[in-house]
Amino acid sequence: MNPFPYKEVFQAIEQRLIEVGEKHMSSEVIRDELNKYKEYEGRDLTDDQYFSILVFVAFYSGFRAATVTAKKEIIQKHFPSWEVVSLYTDEDIKRILADPEMIAHAGKIRGCVLNAKKFGDIISKYGSIKKFIASFSPNDSFENLLLLKESLEASFSYLGGITVYHFMTDIGLSVLKPDRVICRIFERLGLLENQNQLLKTVLQGRKFSEATMLPIRYIDIVLVAYGQVKSEEIGISEGICLNVPRCSECNIRQYCIYT
Repeated sequence: MNPFPYKEVFQAIEQRLIEVGEKHMSSEVIRDELNKYKEYEGRDLTDDQYFSILVFVAFYSGFRAATVTAKKEIIQKHFPSWEVVSLYTDEDIKRILADPEMIAHAGKIRGCVLNAKKFGDIISKYGSIKKFIASFSPNDSFENLLLLKESLEASFSYLGGITVYHFMTDIGLSVLKPDRVICRIFERLGLLENQNQLLKTVLQGRKFSEATMLPIRYIDIVLVAYGQVKSEEIGISEGICLNVPRCSECNIRQYCIYT
């Protein structure tokens, strides 16, 4: 059996995504928006930036992306920093829930408060969240990366299953988030036996990154945009590999086993 042509398949997806997007904007604008995701790895994030990412991962979990994105400013207002939020009491939680503009999900709000308190514990011990993450040497081996994943799951509310990978992806680690869109694409390409294989999805994403020599966050955003009706991040509103796929417009059909 010939090895899977990761580089060729990704380049075909990327090219087709840009061609579809050109119906509404120039290819230069699309590439500019996509290229932002090549800069995720190696960013020097502050503790508050880590906390903000964690807050939004919690809120995006189980909700439509557009719903959370529309409430981004109000969420940021209620969760401005880990230090402020770590001092919240039950009265503060009630205040946030009473805000008619806020997403009134008690579990997520309470979880973010607990996460802020955990930030305080970790920062007291390690000096910063960055140093805590670095203590696992996650870029040295995939085993180390998985050990960090387990620690994050054990430490924080709303980090488990897919969401822990979402957080790791957004802070610039070498994993993609194995959400339903990417799992669907990989299954159709014969890279998964079924869409519940989250770890195998992560490993396949790393293979795409290695073959193309592109950052995995970039791989992630291109694949997600290809499989969504609308990509909020880059503004493309015509995906291809949807639940009901537009196979006639796809240029990787020769690699696809979807019937």
